[in-house]
Amino acid sequence: MMNKKNYIKNTNLIINEITNILNNIPNDQTQNLINQIIKTNRIFLVAIGRVNLALQCFGKRLAHLGFKVELVGSLTEKPATKKDLLIVASGSGESLIPLHISRKAKSVGCKILHITSSKKSSIRKIADHVVELKAPTKIVTKFKTKESLSDAASKTKSIQPMSTLFDQVLHIYGDIVSVQIIEKLRLNKINLWKNHANLE
Repeated sequence: MMNKKNYIKNTNLIINEITNILNNIPNDQTQNLINQIIKTNRIFLVAIGRVNLALQCFGKRLAHLGFKVELVGSLTEKPATKKDLLIVASGSGESLIPLHISRKAKSVGCKILHITSSKKSSIRKIADHVVELKAPTKIVTKFKTKESLSDAASKTKSIQPMSTLFDQVLHIYGDIVSVQIIEKLRLNKINLWKNHANLE
């Protein structure tokens, strides 16, 4: 039988973990992300695993707001150009597919915005813009992956396993940024439904 007190305790701890990280994202990084999204021609998204799911939720909402959004690797993906923006999310910044795609995007002149928790990220080194989510992530070595106790997330502790907190923060952060864009562009939320899928 579930311990109700323990459930409430863990719920509050997780909510506090998420809130603390969201409240400590540098405002200039968020404003820059918003400005880059608004002025770009097309937005490309790449991530892997649970991070990919969170980033796709952000992309779906941006499409509802009227932006042109592409998922890297999708069957109908358009070619990227120097007028476009690649948003690449990776806590460690070392995941092979996002890193490779970032290098490829750089070679065609596409701007890169990296969402990460690492100050030493390989993707960060080639990115044009960065948003730091200071959640626990992993360090990738040649032979194994281990949880990071250093770098940007070093002072952030979590009761949750692995990079769960990074995934959660990314999802909610995308929703917050979407609201910020709605307010900045004075979009009518009722009118957004015209961009919603209608074959569901």
